[in-house]
Amino acid sequence: ARREDGAHTRDVALKLPHPWVGSQVVLERFRRERRILSTLQHPHIAQVLDAGDSGGQPWLPLEYVEGRTILEHASALQLSVPERLRLFLPVLRAVQHAHAQLVIHRDIKPANVLVDGNGSVKLLDFGVAKLLGDEASDTALTREGGPALTPQYASPEQLGGRPLGVASDVYALGVLLYELLTGRPPYQLPRGS
Repeated sequence: ARREDGAHTRDVALKLPHPWVGSQVVLERFRRERRILSTLQHPHIAQVLDAGDSGGQPWLPLEYVEGRTILEHASALQLSVPERLRLFLPVLRAVQHAHAQLVIHRDIKPANVLVDGNGSVKLLDFGVAKLLGDEASDTALTREGGPALTPQYASPEQLGGRPLGVASDVYALGVLLYELLTGRPPYQLPRGS
């Protein structure tokens, strides 16, 4: 989207919950994402620019990151192993910052790590993030809306529906780093598994 109100003109990534889903679970996850992102101020995390509600439709404009996934970027530039490791360091710093704010991302994967045209790395999409110590609301959301995860990058405790801690993000970081360094995931999950 483009903000053009006279004071600002800039492209933004406008996030809206799907109206056809319209359930309380989706709206609560969206509200939780807004709350969580407002606590995360880091150069390698896409920033919240505003938040609001228009006629019952909540909206969230985020920093627009025009780029490609970390895997696509590394492949296109044919980065060496040391260059790939240096590219991965900002991802680690962003996740470390989130963990210091007691936030678990829970969906670290290539599509959520973009590299812009200047080579700046941004961690995106805290839509399924969890606040440590907020097990009660998280359990209710998971029970009503189902677990939100990407199986290929999910930790064993996520897949098993067990309580999560920062180790779950560390596991996903390991899977992402393996794929960044080797060009393939560490394993293939059987379809429907």
